[in-house]
Amino acid sequence: MAKQNAYLFGDFRLLPEAQSLLHKGRPVALGGRGFDILTLLVERAGEVVSKADLFAHVWPSYIVHDHNLKVNVGNLRRSLTDCDPAADYIATIAGRGYKFVGAVESDLPAPVRPVSSPASLHYAAPHDVPKLLGRDEAIRQICGQLDQAGYVTIVGPGGAGKTSLAVTAARHYRAGDDAIAFIDLSTIGDPRFVVPAIASALGISLGLDDPVGGVIAVLREKTPLLIIDNCEHVIAMAATVVERISSEVPAAFILATSREPLRTRHEQIHFLSGLAHPDPTIALPASEALQFPAVQLFISRSQGCGTAEPTEDFVRSVVSICARLEGLALAIELAAGTVRALAPAAPDDLFRDGFGSMSRGERDAPLRHQTLEAALDWSYRLLPDREAVLLGLLSVFSGRFTADDAEALYSAGALDPVTGRDALSQLVAKSLVSTDYDGGTVHYRLAESTGAYAAQRLFGSGHRQQARRQVAIRLRDKLQIAEREWSSQTSREWLRKYRRTIDDVRAAIDWAFDPAGDAELGIELVVAALPLWQELSAFREMLAAIDLAGKNSAALLKLPPLGRAKLFTARAWAMTLARHMHPQTDKAWRESRFHASKSRNAELEMRSVCGQAVFFAYSGRPRTALRRMRDFAAEKGLNWSSAPDGKRLLAHIEIYAGELDSASTHLKALMDEWGDLEDGHGLSRFQVDLPTGIRLSQALLSWLQGEPDRAARLAGHAIDRAADLDHMISLGNAISLAALPIAFVEGELETASRLQRQLDDVARRENVGIYEGTALFFAGAIQAARGDAAGFTGMQDSIAGLLRGGWRNRVPFYRSLLAEAYIGAGEMRLAEDSMRAVLTEIGIREERWWHPDLWRVAGMIEARNGRPDRATRCFEKSLKCARATGAGAAVRRTERLMAGLA
Repeated sequence: MAKQNAYLFGDFRLLPEAQSLLHKGRPVALGGRGFDILTLLVERAGEVVSKADLFAHVWPSYIVHDHNLKVNVGNLRRSLTDCDPAADYIATIAGRGYKFVGAVESDLPAPVRPVSSPASLHYAAPHDVPKLLGRDEAIRQICGQLDQAGYVTIVGPGGAGKTSLAVTAARHYRAGDDAIAFIDLSTIGDPRFVVPAIASALGISLGLDDPVGGVIAVLREKTPLLIIDNCEHVIAMAATVVERISSEVPAAFILATSREPLRTRHEQIHFLSGLAHPDPTIALPASEALQFPAVQLFISRSQGCGTAEPTEDFVRSVVSICARLEGLALAIELAAGTVRALAPAAPDDLFRDGFGSMSRGERDAPLRHQTLEAALDWSYRLLPDREAVLLGLLSVFSGRFTADDAEALYSAGALDPVTGRDALSQLVAKSLVSTDYDGGTVHYRLAESTGAYAAQRLFGSGHRQQARRQVAIRLRDKLQIAEREWSSQTSREWLRKYRRTIDDVRAAIDWAFDPAGDAELGIELVVAALPLWQELSAFREMLAAIDLAGKNSAALLKLPPLGRAKLFTARAWAMTLARHMHPQTDKAWRESRFHASKSRNAELEMRSVCGQAVFFAYSGRPRTALRRMRDFAAEKGLNWSSAPDGKRLLAHIEIYAGELDSASTHLKALMDEWGDLEDGHGLSRFQVDLPTGIRLSQALLSWLQGEPDRAARLAGHAIDRAADLDHMISLGNAISLAALPIAFVEGELETASRLQRQLDDVARRENVGIYEGTALFFAGAIQAARGDAAGFTGMQDSIAGLLRGGWRNRVPFYRSLLAEAYIGAGEMRLAEDSMRAVLTEIGIREERWWHPDLWRVAGMIEARNGRPDRATRCFEKSLKCARATGAGAAVRRTERLMAGLA
């Protein structure tokens, strides 16, 4: 009896004629449909068998629902897995059918079968891919690499678009030639099937003793371009096979994709980053933002959400989303699909708390590309334990971190330093951690989506609490070092080094004051972070953190006196610079001085005294402020020359008190010694960068003394420096205290309008009441000066708002400008009411810098009311005040009016 034809795969023996499947000689129970499906797949092993072919073979002449095929294939897979759990024999080819991916042999002696002639080979062609955006340069580079010896590996994170890029680059390189073979390794789970998959894609018989030799023979005779996709989960076998082929056929064209390099001798690597997107911190018009491929991809995938022509706000939201997703193509497509489904006006609102709400991808996409979590899960499952542990630990960082920062976490995951460093380098190689260089230092970072996924993995782990503690300790120590550097580095240097730490500070404080955290460590961290909040002008956030520390009284009592003094002084500053000056601000400064005195720290005492002086000046009491500063200097034997920030503040308050000559002396000395815009000489101890502060005070003084051109130049320099430093308090002060009022009073309405808009932007960012009120006042003043009576309401409302917020400084100045506007409109009664209100101001006798102009405006009212004698007396008092204080500008303004009166 002739021996039956049989197929062998793994420990299985399939006998089609006997309708039998054996595993290690024992029968395997299969249903009739399952046996028919298996027989057809095995007979065509390595080929994609379409659903239509399976229906025709298993259910001839019947109309059967797809569900029946899925159920029978599922049952067949379970039967095979029960016998051989380690192997996957049947792969689903999305949208096409199924493929038997196991190595199949026949137990009958087979005749020698030469490799098919190259002309008769049929390659497994790549599927169609969407048109790529922003990848022209990458395609050009890859095509250039294919011209060189060796093979090319496109390396990048999951969802970056490696497969689409590989297919597009291959088709571009071959210029329409069909000689491209596509091997998708994601459909196999066993490294043993790598070789059969490659051989099958080239149409090479799997019955050869050496299928790789058959591949090499084909590549020698004819030169198809091989795309070997998704190598990462079978990377060792893929690397071995590709390296052998590349070594024996140097002219072979091979393009691989992987989430990490194959690391062989002939490999050329093309690292694929995310699509280019705008920097969300830089305001770009929609027309420019739409030139970036990440934004273009989002807009194209979200069409149908009701926004035919994207608005500026919509595009701004898209830019924010693309930046948070780091230009990752898959993530952008998923986010855009969510927006298309829900049609929001501001899409970033959907993802304010993360990207967990994103919709699924296309149904025919691989499962690992249907959700962002699935894409990350594919990479995570491939990690060795030490790398998986470290990835979870690194999720406690909110932003960038250094190798030293990471090393502080190794012990939390029971990793020794050598193991930890190797794990970190591997996570970088596998595109799960990104790197950049800043000032010669390597910084690491997890993308927001990767960090959120890793944090989920860390949640509930025994490593989590220890990791968060280690980060808090590391931050506290780092910021204590930063405070020591605070006095020796320039603003630009210091902020460049420590600005990005703020996100980690926020997260660490949240943990520390949680019931499971450590309040004592949290308070130490709050104290250490005070300079950072101050330099970032983040006063609301600082006050909230200080209040949180204050609620933990037991831990607060353990803080040393110096730490308590720093805390109370920072609290008083935060109250002073709030939108509405806190009603307890006066008390807060008294507490600050008390604790500063207890600390026996001379610099901190001086900072407390000067801070209280600012509070007095803002509340309309500059002479009281001067008295406190001078009394302190006399008591401590302090020479203000040794404290330049204090001396600058003293000079500025002297201007408000009408002591222009003394202020001029102090500012000239400061300008000579500390005014270098290039150096900066350390950071602001009193909220304003020193060179900026010197110039804004000198600008105000020069203007009052009658030098408007010089004043405008100095104010411009102050603004430029503050903007360059991105120091909002310095910028807000330069505009509101000098540049804007100077431009307006001098009649430069276009300049004033530009400065008003800039100040309005600062006010929105910082929510400081004096900026908001000043911006509102000058918006109305400019409107009124251009003939729109509605501007009067804005001026009145702003003055009322400033007074409600406790900001009395300059209110007499604003009331006089309002009165002048009313005079210009012929509203004399309202002008009189405005000037009469000046007399009710608490600090009118102390704030003397504008007294000459108050008399001048009073004279203007008298003159318009037909009382020239009274007008003359007012003008004479204006001149007397102006000459006594050295206010040359007021002298000229009044003399012009007197000449007209004569």
